[in-house]
Amino acid sequence: MGEAPAELSAERVSLRALTREERVALGRDPAALAERLGLASAPEWPAPLVRQRLLEGVAGDDDPRFGVWVVIEVAARTLIGDVGFHGPPDPAGSLEIGYALAPDWRGRGYATEAVGRLCAWAETRVGVRTLTARTDPDNRASGRVLARLGFVTVGAADGYELWRRG
Repeated sequence: MGEAPAELSAERVSLRALTREERVALGRDPAALAERLGLASAPEWPAPLVRQRLLEGVAGDDDPRFGVWVVIEVAARTLIGDVGFHGPPDPAGSLEIGYALAPDWRGRGYATEAVGRLCAWAETRVGVRTLTARTDPDNRASGRVLARLGFVTVGAADGYELWRRG
């Protein structure tokens, strides 16, 4: 499969895959990690629940490309959110993506750009056939991001809308 780049670029954002140590550092102190990377950090990100999950351990230990990527707003040199996968593709080739941006950076197309770029990268990986996502039914903005990127709703489960692309 070869080594994927640690960073991906889009028009206004770049994405950087985090190592396990960096994910833990992000959970402990986002501003300190940002400073270590030579960046600023958006306030109110990541959310407390996400920080807790980062400390507990998330997907990507075996291959950081299928874990957490930070979203960097290039012009401001600021960490504004995260995008990533819930682990590598399953045996059927399904890969679940998730994302979150700091409140001040929402509604400006950054999520669409970041998620779109990571989806495009994922679809070139061996073994990936389908991308999936879950959204809270009340989070219409997140649903619009997915719809713009070609995802369609395929049902609901456990209080989430289920989306699929591919």
